[in-house]
Amino acid sequence: MKDEGWKKRLADGIEAKGLSQREVSLAAGKGPGYVNSLLNEGKDPTINNLLVVCKAAGLSLYSVLYGIEMSRETEEIVRKLETSSEAKRRGLLQILQDEDGAEGPSV
Repeated sequence: MKDEGWKKRLADGIEAKGLSQREVSLAAGKGPGYVNSLLNEGKDPTINNLLVVCKAAGLSLYSVLYGIEMSRETEEIVRKLETSSEAKRRGLLQILQDEDGAEGPSV
């Protein structure tokens, strides 16, 4: 992962939840220093490991990776969109554009 901003967002999120890096590491089923190694030793996690750490910390993967807060419902919509057919995605985009009265580029 090239963007290092996720590390700050992860560290800030863990601190805001009142958790220690050790607690999160253990709750994620990792060694006690795992989160510390991610944040301070330049270790890059797999997306699955980062997802487990985020879940253990009570953080959204999207907010950690992109700095964008999403509700659980929105995260579920995004997951479903990614596995939907192109026709369904276009249809949903059309509905959302019509709802906003927006004229956007076709997909």
